Amino acid sequence: MIRSFLFFFILALCAVPRAQEPFPHRVISMSPNFTEILYDMGAQDRIVGVTDFCKYPPAARKKEKVGGFYNPNIEMIVSLKPDLVLMLPFHGQTITTLEHLGIPVLVQDDSKIQDVLDTYDLLGKRLGLEAEALQARTRLEKRLALVRKKAGTRKEVSVLFVVGHNTDGLQQIYAAGDKSFVDEILRLAGGKNILRGTAAPYPLVSKEDLLKEDPDVIMDSMPGDEATKETIQKAKDSWAELSSLKAVREHHLYFMTQDEYLIPGPTMLGLAEYLSKVFDEAQK
Repeated sequence: MIRSFLFFFILALCAVPRAQEPFPHRVISMSPNFTEILYDMGAQDRIVGVTDFCKYPPAARKKEKVGGFYNPNIEMIVSLKPDLVLMLPFHGQTITTLEHLGIPVLVQDDSKIQDVLDTYDLLGKRLGLEAEALQARTRLEKRLALVRKKAGTRKEVSVLFVVGHNTDGLQQIYAAGDKSFVDEILRLAGGKNILRGTAAPYPLVSKEDLLKEDPDVIMDSMPGDEATKETIQKAKDSWAELSSLKAVREHHLYFMTQDEYLIPGPTMLGLAEYLSKVFDEAQK
């Protein structure tokens, strides 16, 4: 107990605020979406630390690491002397700890497309880069609008968007439900999620439900570092056992290995544009 108190007392001393700059110049991003947005608005030089999961753009991998979502390294965060730490609501106790240490924190959600767009505005204002943030946000909005417009020219495509399953089969299939960020992108691109009315954002899907709904398209997303020729082939073989499914029978089964597409940030545009092309193919 004493050692714990002394540890945080020392951290607090280290965190004594220096003379404040007009705007933050030493920023730590505690989520990949913040990291992407900072790069997109040209503020990458202000980033002094990121999480282990901040891998896009590739240059972000060279930044100092401050741990993961659930196990941030408080000592490392303090040592980097940030004048702003960007955090998600679920960071909970870490937010409280940093605030007690006198470290400025900005908390913003990332569960909706609008949250992403709002984050540009928040960061632009907080960092004194409002013009740059507006330019980046506008660029993103225009391209999303093009995807939405294209979706209005074709019929809806029913979709199962898989986010995980057993590597040696399809015993456990988890997919994007209709309360997920992915579902919002699906709908923007002209898709109709077969998982309607789900309580969880990414529920477990039974083969029986899958056969009943019989989607036009199946998207099987895999972590990029796990997507080898061997693992993709195993997945193809597993899906082939469900040959009665329309998506399998008509060769509208797709494997997505771009991890960044699932991040609620500017790379969501990549997912939207990719899905738009897939939906075009599904209706040929």
